[in-house]
Amino acid sequence: MDVKTLYTLIAIADRGSFAEAGNAIGLSLSAVSLQMRSLEEELGIQIFDRSRRPPVLTDSGLVLVARARELIAHWESMSAALKRDASVGLLKLGAVHTSVAGVLPLALKRLHQQGQGIDIHLTTGLTHDLEKAVYHRQIDVAVVTEPETPRSELEFFPFADEPCVVITHRDTEGDTDQQVLESTPYVRFNRAARVGNLVQQEILRRQIAVRSVMEIDTLEGVIAMVANGLGSSVVPSRGVRHEFPSSIRTLPFGSPPLTRRLGLLVPRDNPRLHLSQLLLEALREVSARAAPSLSVAAPRARRRAPSS
Repeated sequence: MDVKTLYTLIAIADRGSFAEAGNAIGLSLSAVSLQMRSLEEELGIQIFDRSRRPPVLTDSGLVLVARARELIAHWESMSAALKRDASVGLLKLGAVHTSVAGVLPLALKRLHQQGQGIDIHLTTGLTHDLEKAVYHRQIDVAVVTEPETPRSELEFFPFADEPCVVITHRDTEGDTDQQVLESTPYVRFNRAARVGNLVQQEILRRQIAVRSVMEIDTLEGVIAMVANGLGSSVVPSRGVRHEFPSSIRTLPFGSPPLTRRLGLLVPRDNPRLHLSQLLLEALREVSARAAPSLSVAAPRARRRAPSS
């Protein structure tokens, strides 16, 4: 039994079939099947029930997968420790779209300037999708909005509280957030995104009568619509320079403003602890520099929309 075989076993458990596992790790179906047959013969147990299609893990197989995850975590942790002096390694990172348009590029630039030598493989998605990807070890860590329901296997390390703001064209009349939102078409940010859902809950709680004309998946798209006078919206303020075009004015959304908390989501048995810690430190540093009020290190009034 070797490490590669354990990786194959875990890939089957995560992907649900020999074929999908092979596609994920670059092996043919026959090579995957041969590895699993050899592992069963070596251990003297039946790992898969092959009377079902696709084959499913037996009770003994499920126990073995859990043990294999522990062994891989220890092995990767040991490998990372051996590389620690050089501070090099690969980090598979997921991030919500809004952070990619905010502090994340600044943090990655800071790591590069420090000469950390970390290779980042970045994917983007919604918080709940990224949370699942971290849980199933498809990615190592993720920059996400604070999860509504914590998982015992995952740990959330906050680095910034971002206040939500109403954005509208500079020619729009109205002195309060409610006046602006009720007097202009509402450009809604994707409700499937956690921050979009938080905003929607607060609009309902405050009984703000919005007239929604469009729902957009990206923050950049929302800003572009508002900048061209096509409506108003509520978005997180990311605390970066030149955040909005000059044609946009902003108002706080609520008093105190509704906030969304960003953080790094990592497995508790994190095999890349050193790399994750470097990224977290960089995120906290650039968040504090971009806008000190965003930093979670400085306690301040926070108000969250109630969970649905």
